[in-house]
Amino acid sequence: MSRVSRPSSRNLETHLQALPPEEAIPYLLKGLHHSLRAVVDEGLRRERIELSFAHLATLYTIDAEPGLAGAELARRSSVTAQTMNTILHRMERDGQLERRPHPSSSRADSWFVTARGNKQMDQAKVVGKAIWRKMLAALKEREVEQLQNLLHRCIRGLDAQVEPVRPAKPAAASQMKAKSKKKAARRVS
Repeated sequence: MSRVSRPSSRNLETHLQALPPEEAIPYLLKGLHHSLRAVVDEGLRRERIELSFAHLATLYTIDAEPGLAGAELARRSSVTAQTMNTILHRMERDGQLERRPHPSSSRADSWFVTARGNKQMDQAKVVGKAIWRKMLAALKEREVEQLQNLLHRCIRGLDAQVEPVRPAKPAAASQMKAKSKKKAARRVS
């Protein structure tokens, strides 16, 4: 018996089909992510691989970019820093990750995949590849490539909308500084 539960609401499907694509696609992508996560978690449990989707994604990201800080991992995973901290410390305790001092920040740690983490990730990739193949079996090879290209273009379109994050001075703080300077100037004169 499968523990994966996916809502099969015809009402939602009908509703999404009635929406213009720019409104329906974000919901479909979220639904795809939810279903994919559930199927991967079930596949990992079935194969007795002691990882969750979140742990696998963390291993995969750190393997691709060794030395990332927890805050950056949290941003990339769309989770809070506290949630990522919990994930990282559990994975460190389980021997999948290793923590080292961050080269540019004394308050941050750099994270690296251990040999044990690599072994589990390799096992999980086998499960993942089987799931991807089944998911994409409904598409022709040309459509799979087209989907990949379209998704890359969507990501670039979103990335182009994000301005580099610069710490902005709150207006209230700037006004308070100006008032303090005026008061100090009055006292001096």
